[in-house]
Amino acid sequence: MKTWQVMAASVVLALTVGSARAEDGEIPVGAIYPLSGGLAYDGQSNLNGALVAAAEINAKGGVLGKKIKVIGEDGACNPGQSVASAEKLINKDRVVALLGASCSSATGAVSETVRKYKLPLISGVSTAERLTEEGNPWFFRATTTTKLNGQSLGRTLYDMSHAKKVAFVVTSDDWGRSAAQAYGESMKTLGASVVGTEYFDRQDTDFTEHLTKVRAAGADTVFSVGGFQNAANVTVQARQLGFSGPILGEGAFCTEHWAELAKDFTGNVVGILEWVTGIDDDVNKRFVAAYQSAHNDLPTKFSAAGYNTMSILAAAIARAGSTEPEALRQAIAATDYTGLMGNYRFDEKGQAYNFNMFLVVWKDGKSSVVANAKIAKP
Repeated sequence: MKTWQVMAASVVLALTVGSARAEDGEIPVGAIYPLSGGLAYDGQSNLNGALVAAAEINAKGGVLGKKIKVIGEDGACNPGQSVASAEKLINKDRVVALLGASCSSATGAVSETVRKYKLPLISGVSTAERLTEEGNPWFFRATTTTKLNGQSLGRTLYDMSHAKKVAFVVTSDDWGRSAAQAYGESMKTLGASVVGTEYFDRQDTDFTEHLTKVRAAGADTVFSVGGFQNAANVTVQARQLGFSGPILGEGAFCTEHWAELAKDFTGNVVGILEWVTGIDDDVNKRFVAAYQSAHNDLPTKFSAAGYNTMSILAAAIARAGSTEPEALRQAIAATDYTGLMGNYRFDEKGQAYNFNMFLVVWKDGKSSVVANAKIAKP
């Protein structure tokens, strides 16, 4: 298992566990992301975003007079490895809280670990609805769920696509199945029919069979989910098979890395995204500039998630006036934080709401926001 201990600007971190002590002028925070394997780029982007936030906070004096130190661990989106990483961070590094762990299955496993140790966990990526339905007071989700997206964005997607017959080509996991159910219900309520649902594994690269089936079923709109490689392959192969209708997608559709792979096939695609570089306000412009300066790369939605979760946690530590676990848990629950995607608050189950989601197209060589919706309290 690889360990990343990264110092951001004047960032130095220590740790805390049951006794929640932050020693040697440092407050250690654990970050579990996929830092190896097919999702390593996304995981590193997530970690880098947390590091940018920590660097900014430390440059202003830190929290409670101490510097924040982010200790990154490779969970590889694997539940067992993610739990081992959590155990190491809690028992050896003695962190005050955890961020992560990306894939919903891994995050669910780590959620049970923090329940056992009574330590806060904030996820900025995992969308499986069940995570906030399991009654864990130590788990907080600072992002949306696919169900909330469907409720908030379904009407706009329907109007933009003029869908009559929708087919789903989605991952065979919690994410994909949730998407097919949530958006399928939304589309049917608005008058469209679902003519097919095809499932694929994340490591798949050939979607010809799936796309041929939904095309034969008469689909005029395809809905998909996936990281930038899956999203690009679905897009390109659908167009190569002659499908010219709208492609709607959660994940990495209409992002920079998707466009690099999709090349000439970026038209008539709508991405459903938590964040894009094209959000035109001063807060986001400063974040993009700081990230590029620190990491010589454009930030992604995962970078923004890491930045947001670290910022939410730091604000909660300041409000609590302590890193004692129960005081910190209560302070996170009382979050009223405004950041890159708007205002974040948590409901009684730890689900965030009141922030923005974005509908995005690729236009003039960049991601362009065409609509947004505020995620309502569940």
